[in-house]
Amino acid sequence: MIDEIKKKVKYNQQCPYIATICRHMLDFDFEKLCSVTLSNLNVYVCLICGKYYQGKSINTQAYIHSLEQDHHLFMNLQNTKIYCLPDNYEVVDHSLEDIQYNLDPKFNNLKELDDNVEESRALDGTTFLPGFVGLNNLSKSDYFNVVMQALCRIKPLRNFMIFLQFQKSATEPFDYNCLLSQRFSELTRKIWNPRNYKGHVSPHELLQAVTLKSNKQFKIGQQSDPMHLIIWFLDNLKKELLHINKTNTIISDCFQGELQYEWYKPLKNAIGYQPIPIIEQKSFFYLSLDLPSTPLQKDGSQKALIPSISIQELIKKYDGFTNTDSADGRRRYTITKFPKYLIIHMKRFIKNNFFMEKNPTIVTFPLNDLDLSQCLNLEQQNVKYNLIANICHEGTAKVGIYKIHVKNEANNQWFQIQDLHKQNICK
Repeated sequence: MIDEIKKKVKYNQQCPYIATICRHMLDFDFEKLCSVTLSNLNVYVCLICGKYYQGKSINTQAYIHSLEQDHHLFMNLQNTKIYCLPDNYEVVDHSLEDIQYNLDPKFNNLKELDDNVEESRALDGTTFLPGFVGLNNLSKSDYFNVVMQALCRIKPLRNFMIFLQFQKSATEPFDYNCLLSQRFSELTRKIWNPRNYKGHVSPHELLQAVTLKSNKQFKIGQQSDPMHLIIWFLDNLKKELLHINKTNTIISDCFQGELQYEWYKPLKNAIGYQPIPIIEQKSFFYLSLDLPSTPLQKDGSQKALIPSISIQELIKKYDGFTNTDSADGRRRYTITKFPKYLIIHMKRFIKNNFFMEKNPTIVTFPLNDLDLSQCLNLEQQNVKYNLIANICHEGTAKVGIYKIHVKNEANNQWFQIQDLHKQNICK
């Protein structure tokens, strides 16, 4: 039996077609469907032209392609095994390992990723820094790109997704119940891949998965709010990871905090609020801050004034004393447990009776040691946060783009990334 298996495997000196491989034609970022049948079952990539075809036995699409185009080397997109068609023997050679690695990157020492300041070189000669690469805009998907860039900065989440394992087979390439986590794991590994053939990555497969699982709430060609995506994505990713392992708490461990609020309901048939509040506990994954109203007056040069406020002023919403009024009453918030990673959202877009408008208020904040001691209860002390990512919107409420600022903690270098464009901004 062993001898029969060995006969089906040919090495470099026995396969004359290895030299025909065109690495610059290979792109593993797109949905892995046969280019003819559109099936995702038992799909192979042609290592000469980069197209996807189904099967490798007689009369399959890959087999026919090998005869018609004289392309002979194909790699299975599930198990990374490489075959020569139409002879149908497996080819094993160390020179092919880089191709298999780029399809399914593996990592051993994550500390090297965090300490790295050296750029890698793509096949076209361009350089890139692993972990800080651009993402393709798939038509109005800039909001999606900045969210994925931000989540890839969360080290515990990144490390977990890099090592997350899924069972793969030719007949069942993915489990719908784990689709988001599988695609996010793949994208995370590609973003941090130091041996990538390109200096950028396409999030096509993950966005397709998000479109499918959100019932087209988020989809290609439709702009959306990054905060809406973060809320939906973390909630659904948490559900999927619990489906994989009921004891998994990585999302809660990273982002979940606790707060207490006093709710004073309005008086009936009178102005004011009830004197005795309803006290409730609530978990949160982000804090929403209210920006002050934009002033209508102009300065002497007839230019509209753009107000400025510090984040310390806005965060007073959660100090336990500041009132937050709404149609259903008055609330006072106190944070009882801070998360390890704090997501803060500034509500800039407000829809009035006629159109959506953007609040241009400038919010100032420190890059390091954001002190939230004013929101502490007696059980916690000295809670400070360092900024690792900042998503911002440039433009008007009707026409604008999202970009992100991210920090390389190895040398404190900040980058601004907008889709495929990356530039150094400060250090």
